[in-house]
Amino acid sequence: MRELGAPSFCHTFVVPARRFLLTRHGAVMLWLVALALVITGLIWVGVARVFLYRRLFSVSHLMEFAQELAQLKQAVLRDLDPQDKERSPGDAPILRTSVGLALVYTVSTRSGGYVHHASVSLPGQATAHAVGATFILLWARHLGFDYGRLALRVSPSTVHHAELVLDEDEQLRFAAQPVEAPTAEWLRALQVECATARQSLHWERGPAAASR
Repeated sequence: MRELGAPSFCHTFVVPARRFLLTRHGAVMLWLVALALVITGLIWVGVARVFLYRRLFSVSHLMEFAQELAQLKQAVLRDLDPQDKERSPGDAPILRTSVGLALVYTVSTRSGGYVHHASVSLPGQATAHAVGATFILLWARHLGFDYGRLALRVSPSTVHHAELVLDEDEQLRFAAQPVEAPTAEWLRALQVECATARQSLHWERGPAAASR
């Protein structure tokens, strides 16, 4: 006869086994909860990106960007005027849109030519090629630059760059040419044009080559 109070074999075996199963079950549940949180986070990020791209490519945002280019052009032309003291040297004109897109535009002189340089990015996050390329091409088209003359590059940080060199006569014509107000119809047609052009144009990848 078993002594009173002595644990039985079944009790000795079943209790640790139950604890093991509960521990294992708890670990599985924790992994499932963690996996669900990760999936939820990815879905949220994906949805947020979709809404961001819709806003970026909306006609209203394209209009906002294009309408600011006339003022930006005047700002870079003033930078070339040695008599203009409104802005400190190196303080490049920047266009920032309500959606968070940034365009930095500068004009400098080099070997008798005028180097127009633009860079497009979404500060604080990666800039998709469709975004960077579209707004670089919108900048070029609206200011009257030929796509084929652009030197295009995407930096390791996904900033999209374009560079164009004008001679003295071309620069004078550029400075005198007014920037026309964009229309919604023109912008819609430009979206189609950019979608085709950005696939055919050559984009360098990597950091900028050292200036000689």
